[in-house]
Amino acid sequence: MLNEIQLKLEKIREFDSLIDFARSSLQLDIVLYLASSKAPLSAADIAKALGQRKKPILDALRKLEMKGLVKRAGAREDLYELTELGRNTIDDLMIVLGFGDMKQMLKNVHRRYGKIRARDMIRVVVPVNYLHEVLVALGTSRSSELPLSTLSRIVGISEQRLSMYLEPYVNPKSEIRLFKKIRRETWKAKIRNVLFGTRHTEIFYRLTSLGQETFYRLTTYTKIKSNTLLRCLVKFFGNYSPKYVIRKISLTTLLLASIAFSVVLLFPEYSAIVLSLWASFQMVLGLLIFIAYK
Repeated sequence: MLNEIQLKLEKIREFDSLIDFARSSLQLDIVLYLASSKAPLSAADIAKALGQRKKPILDALRKLEMKGLVKRAGAREDLYELTELGRNTIDDLMIVLGFGDMKQMLKNVHRRYGKIRARDMIRVVVPVNYLHEVLVALGTSRSSELPLSTLSRIVGISEQRLSMYLEPYVNPKSEIRLFKKIRRETWKAKIRNVLFGTRHTEIFYRLTSLGQETFYRLTTYTKIKSNTLLRCLVKFFGNYSPKYVIRKISLTTLLLASIAFSVVLLFPEYSAIVLSLWASFQMVLGLLIFIAYK
């Protein structure tokens, strides 16, 4: 079971690094339509089949060429086909998502396939992609748990939507229970409850033993484990998620900038020293983050 979860997460993340599923359904339509074709196709052919204008098709094809998924066919500059990387990746992804054998499935559905399957795949892929981000966020947090509000900011979607995506992996009866959902009164909630006489609590998600083991199998964990600098940053900020780390750095930078600005105003004679220290801090911090997340 763990091998299946890991394979699904990693393969979807791999393909999502080439095509942003949440924003590039047109690119996915094109890849799928080219996969269904027995011969190279022109941009005009693809546009007609997908019901799109030629210009956005050409823009998408250029991006797919840069990503190594699509190439020009032979001497004809106006014909396109999938590269070996494109075909292998889409074949693997279809198997992982349970769509079955590509060639058999695409038989006699060339025209309709792209539109229908792109939507179907996105409905499966996007939640799994968010699932990966949540696993990494919880796995690298100090207590293996985070509030739903924080997880929502990390993955970039609403709390309600994220909760819906995670629900199949929270149910105690599920064979793949990766998370445990608990309610807790945070210190902010305590203050609000005392002031207004309410009983507000916040939803937290914690990794189960299966969730922890799944995280340990991810390539992200291997990357962190083998990178001393990245491991130190994760330990210092309490998380691996770039969005989470950037947020923490922004708050820290804002606080230190306020202190430096106050010192310069109150003690002008030390302004050169303060500015030098501030510039050095920014340079070192930027360099550390660049090297760690490279």
